[in-house]
This record gives sequence, structure tokens and C-alpha cells, in this order.
Amino acid sequence: MSPNPIVLLSDFGLRDSYVGVMKGVILGFQPKAVIVDLCHELPPQDVDAAAFSLRVSTRYFPKGSLFVCVVDPGVGSRRRIIWARTAGQQFLAPDNGSLGWLKDPVLECRSLENSGLWLPELSATFHGRDIFAPVAGRLAAGLKPERLGPEAADIQDNPFPQPRSDAKGVHGSLLLIDRFGNAVTNLSPSHVASRGMVVFKGRRLPLRHHYTEVQPGEALALIGSSGYLELSIRNGDFGRACKARPGDPVHARD
Repeated sequence: MSPNPIVLLSDFGLRDSYVGVMKGVILGFQPKAVIVDLCHELPPQDVDAAAFSLRVSTRYFPKGSLFVCVVDPGVGSRRRIIWARTAGQQFLAPDNGSLGWLKDPVLECRSLENSGLWLPELSATFHGRDIFAPVAGRLAAGLKPERLGPEAADIQDNPFPQPRSDAKGVHGSLLLIDRFGNAVTNLSPSHVASRGMVVFKGRRLPLRHHYTEVQPGEALALIGSSGYLELSIRNGDFGRACKARPGDPVHARD
């Protein structure tokens, strides 16, 4: 029987050897490990981008998958590394809010304090290799989570930003800009179901179901594959054209 998948998420990129070395360490502890690359092109040190990627991705993986999230601007410091379990999945991540946007509640959490499970030589800059990878490999080989360290009940809070409704409509914000330049918001279909348009920086965008409902080069708003409203330009880059940044406000109105 194959072990549950190990799903890697990081801001390492693929130009350097970081990701490959992590996989090598994992395989050293569990040669039969099934390793999946979720994404390695997250913006450097962007904890919220990691949190969003986990929020919209975990439900597509087999139950019991281990998500190893290494977006770790505090690497080498006294910040904790934690193992967490929801009803369906398990996670290794820095205690920096990376797990704050999960849709399912955390049922169990432990602080990684058993250094005997890590690589013997610990660097100050690459805990992905020295701590995350060997622990992931050991878990895939059957290590009980109780051996990782004590329970952790006070993990760092990072609540998903909730839209605000008033008489003028629904007020949300941009979460990230994807590779295509689409600006992903925190507005769900229920927030915009009865609205006629979206306003961003004074620009009115029609709500549409797909890109071909507007002409090439025209802007629109639509529900993207993540299940959230996106601001887009057909065959263009909305983020660049409109100087959009995470945190910018967006308004859905009649």
C-alpha cells in the first residue's frame, strides 16, 4: 500500500536546488513516498499567498495527504514549526499564519520539538531540508505524530479577511494577483449573486460568467476556478494594467 501523498508548497522557485534536495531527503526516509508539487512560485515571504493556496487546494487531494508548506520568513529564529490535523488532511508549516485560512478547523496541533527527528546538522536558512523534509519522510514511513513534540494550542492567528456589507453593496479586497494577472478577491458567489457590477479604483467592471462575454482587451469580473471573484482583462493582465495590489479595496454593487 502506497503512503499518503506528500504535497509540497513553497516560495523556493525551481531555478535552484532547494525543492529537489527536499525531495531527496524525504525519499531517504520513505523511498515509496508519493510527492506532489502544489506550487513553488509563491511570492517570496508571502504567508497570505500560501494560506490562500492551501485554502483552495486541499479538498482536491486524497484524505490523509500531508501538506508541507515552507513559506518561512522567520527561518532560523525562535518561531515554531507545527504539525496540524484537520478532519481530512495533515500539515507541516511554520507557526506564522500559513494555516490560518484553512476551511476546515484544526483538530490537533503539535510543536516540532523532537530534534532527534531532524537532520543532524541544522542550518540557519534551510529548515525545509533540515526539519520539514525529514519529518515529512518519517511521517510517511509511519511515525506517530505524538513523537513530534507537545501539543500546541496557541498557534498564530491569521483569520481569512471577511467582506463587509452595507446599503451600498459588498466591500471586499484583493487577495493576490495570479500568473495571468487576474486579481483574486475575497468575494464569493453569494456576495455578488444579486449585484450588477464591480467597482475597482473608480473603474466599473461588468459581472460575467466567462471571458468571451467581453471583447479582447476589455475588463470584467467573474467567479474564477478558486470559487472567488476575480478581476480580469480578456487576453490581458489586469494586475499590471490597473496597478492592482493585494489589499486593494473592491466594491460589488447594483
